[in-house]
Amino acid sequence: MNISQKLFLAFVGLTSVVLIATLSLARWGFDQGFISYINSLQQERLEELAVSYAELYKKSSFDWDNASSQQLSLILRQHIPNIPRAPKRLEGPPAFIERNGLRDLPPHMRNNLPPPPRRGPPTALYSPSGKLLAGIEFSDISNLTFVEVIYNDQVIATLYSKPIVKVNSISAAAFSKQQLWTSVGIGLLCLLLASLISWVLARLLLEPVREVVKGITHLSKGNYAERFNVERQDELGLLMKDIDHLAMTLDKNRTSKNRWFADISHELRTPLSILCGEIDAIKAGIRPFNQVQLTSLEQEVMRIKHMVDDLYQLSLSDLGGLKYHFEPINITACIAETLNSLIDKVSEKRLSINFINTEEVIVNGDKMRLQQLFTNVVLNAVAYTDSPGHIDIDLFKESASVFILVNDTKPSVPLDDCEVLFDPLHRQDSSRVRRNNGAGLGLTISRNIVEAHGGSITARPSNLGGLCIEIILPIFKESH
Repeated sequence: MNISQKLFLAFVGLTSVVLIATLSLARWGFDQGFISYINSLQQERLEELAVSYAELYKKSSFDWDNASSQQLSLILRQHIPNIPRAPKRLEGPPAFIERNGLRDLPPHMRNNLPPPPRRGPPTALYSPSGKLLAGIEFSDISNLTFVEVIYNDQVIATLYSKPIVKVNSISAAAFSKQQLWTSVGIGLLCLLLASLISWVLARLLLEPVREVVKGITHLSKGNYAERFNVERQDELGLLMKDIDHLAMTLDKNRTSKNRWFADISHELRTPLSILCGEIDAIKAGIRPFNQVQLTSLEQEVMRIKHMVDDLYQLSLSDLGGLKYHFEPINITACIAETLNSLIDKVSEKRLSINFINTEEVIVNGDKMRLQQLFTNVVLNAVAYTDSPGHIDIDLFKESASVFILVNDTKPSVPLDDCEVLFDPLHRQDSSRVRRNNGAGLGLTISRNIVEAHGGSITARPSNLGGLCIEIILPIFKESH
């Protein structure tokens, strides 16, 4: 059973329960109200009887003993309502009536039947002393309906009547049955209408779900180009937007993975081609195998080793495999130590570097990873700065963060391309091309290290004409 059928049955089931409860309560309310209505009519009858008996009391010289029993009973019979009941015994030939019923009687016998007697609820008239004056004597009058007969503000008698608890007259039963079938018909019509609406609603509500299932099916088959064209503002609309974003992310990751493999293949193919060429030249006797050739082979091997190490470090940082030992670190001293270890490489490139800052700034970090971060950023600036050039490093505090700016001289990078500098193996199509044997992974590893320290790293064109790398780290706050 699919969701559409379950939803349809749920709607119909809920509607059925509500209809049954509503009709049952309505039926119960009708029965109670109908009996209350008949009892109210009985109360009005007793009040009319009280007026008639008061007039009789006046005509009888204000004494019930002067009124005959016939007069008392006649007034009572005149005010009995015409509520016919089914006769318990039919007049006519007993065997024929018992065998065939009233409807099978011959016409002449059926027309000669006496009219059914007029019957009403049991009623009695009692004097103030408790003497029965007319009607049926009751053994217990505590639960009876009563109306006092008053003349000149004096109670001269009391009328008692048995309240109706269950209506058993023919007309009342027919009316009740008619109301019952009317309620059943209305209920069936409402159920049919609810079923139709439930079927339409089930299809409408599940239409976007089918679209979502269709989109997920495309994703599972690797088709990331499919997009939802339905604009919705509900939860399903948010789900569709998330699935579209997921498809875009998967498509981007697949493209990045393919580009990643292509870039790695290109980076490895270059030194391997050089190695193979030089080895073939040595084997063919074109070049002698001496110290110069051995140094050239070693350089290509070290280039491959450096790239493999970078790839390993990048994979560890992406997977969270780099181990961090956080402790309060003086970031100013950490930068100074890193620059001292790189002074020879900066001098070889005929570049100058400037970092003059004696203010102590404490951050919570791993000293070895922070030195790796600053090494990657400075070496990137050294590799991509024309000589003679200049590199400035500034450090300042602002609010609860420390800002570290690394600016170098030309060439620069367009603003739109600054963000992709942190992508692995990114190739910049400008004058700032790769100028050393690196694999282009230093900035990517640097971004992972900064994010592990709860900071951020960005790039933008520098005021010196080159590139500006901005690193923001949170300042260490001692807990009291």
